[in-house]
Amino acid sequence: MAVEQVTSLTDFRSDPDYYFEELSKNKRPLLLTRQNKSSAVLLDTGQYQALLEQLAFMKSVADGLEDVHHKRLFSMDEVFDSVDRIIAEAEKR
Repeated sequence: MAVEQVTSLTDFRSDPDYYFEELSKNKRPLLLTRQNKSSAVLLDTGQYQALLEQLAFMKSVADGLEDVHHKRLFSMDEVFDSVDRIIAEAEKR
């Protein structure tokens, strides 16, 4: 996700509707600067949601790798047996 649009906070404040329209139209993050230093990044809601989903996926992968590292593993037979037991218990109710 490349930041292609940069503007000062002062310019943003002078016409926020313009920047929101640009953000919605071009789907590129907007980097806001304050005193010539990066201050904040503004994202389209779709970009933000995609970023959250990517983070959740990466966390799941990291958790899985940690499970492998600590040998917290189950064979497919163990998994299917466990699922069968859960289903059987649910059917009894």
